[in-house]
Amino acid sequence: MVISRRQLLLGALTGAALYSFPTWADTAPRWVILDWGLTEMALLLNVTPVGVAAPDWYRRLFSQPALPQQVADVGLLFQPNYETLYELQPTQLLVTPAHRLAEAQLSRIAPLHYFPVSGPQPWQRAQQNLHTLAQLAGANQRAESVMRSLLARMAVARQRAARFQDKPIYLLHPLDTLHVMLLGTGSLFNDVLVLLDLPHSTPFTVGAQGYATLELEQLTSLPPGWLVLLPSWPEIDLNPILQSPLWHILTRPGGHRLLTLPDGLSTEGGVLTAVRFAEALVAALEAHT
Repeated sequence: MVISRRQLLLGALTGAALYSFPTWADTAPRWVILDWGLTEMALLLNVTPVGVAAPDWYRRLFSQPALPQQVADVGLLFQPNYETLYELQPTQLLVTPAHRLAEAQLSRIAPLHYFPVSGPQPWQRAQQNLHTLAQLAGANQRAESVMRSLLARMAVARQRAARFQDKPIYLLHPLDTLHVMLLGTGSLFNDVLVLLDLPHSTPFTVGAQGYATLELEQLTSLPPGWLVLLPSWPEIDLNPILQSPLWHILTRPGGHRLLTLPDGLSTEGGVLTAVRFAEALVAALEAHT
């Protein structure tokens, strides 16, 4: 019987040989990352992973930092291609607690390092993850330099935002003509509103991930403010959605005012995305006043 190369690889994945991880003379980490926010922050540290889950989606949802074309596609975020992972011979797999269901299979490829990416205080958590990544990569000075620069940019955005405290801000992902996702406590961008000292409270309860799915008409109960649209997902072209009569009712004179932020600001982002969101929001407010 002829054994194919694929069968050999899959057999190796289930064998004890997988518990002997590769050693490398080169000290540069060979990371495979199964989270886009962690990917963003690795690139900020000048560490290019050898593989990333769904890199085309990263490139669609994150405009910065750019992901080099040579980074391998290792499959979906929670359904990676184990053959590809094995071929890449990573020194470490960077994953989230949601990947624990696949721990038995993944731990045979390379050592795992878990990063919490959801829960309370996402801005603080993102900074902690950046510094943990830096420790793994031996890039502590780079992380400190990155954060000094980003915190300075955030401070400037806060100063510019000071004159926009008269109206509440509602962060929305339009889903279709009748539904929106409202971001609230527990989301990275809501933390940014707190940092900017901008009003943002709503009467709606959000889930553990920091968002609630609402019918569009529910927004009519909110005090008039800024409806800030984040177009990165699921739709980039919002024009068909915004033709809904309900949107026109919401934004009639005396009602809400509408802001659309640029694409490439993912709610799954890290420290750079947070600062870029702050700057984009303030710039949009300035442009519409």
